[in-house]
Amino acid sequence: MALKKVKQGQYLRNNMTKPEILLWLQLQDDQLGVRFKRQYSFGNYILDFYCAEHKLAVEVDGMIHFFREKKDAQRDRFLRGEGVTVLRYSAKSVLKSPYSVAEDIRQKLIELQTHNADE
Repeated sequence: MALKKVKQGQYLRNNMTKPEILLWLQLQDDQLGVRFKRQYSFGNYILDFYCAEHKLAVEVDGMIHFFREKKDAQRDRFLRGEGVTVLRYSAKSVLKSPYSVAEDIRQKLIELQTHNADE
């Protein structure tokens, strides 16, 4: 099972959608001050982007997600139960302005850093 997830992650990394590529260009190389991994295996799921330092998952939802709302909700519940914060963005919003989405993610990272520092 683990090998299957690794191969699936490799496939997804090599076949990213245009919105995923545009967002990755904003997240790679620690541009937001933290490291993100793409197509990251977490439990039974593969996350579009994941920052382990702040347990932040970023998902880019294309049209298929309109038909997967229940599965996405189940997945989000699992991730929240593991202490992971999930941010979801429509593919359309990423295509329109990947910079704005990256800035929104940056703001969430600041919130998470502040929250963790208070604990």
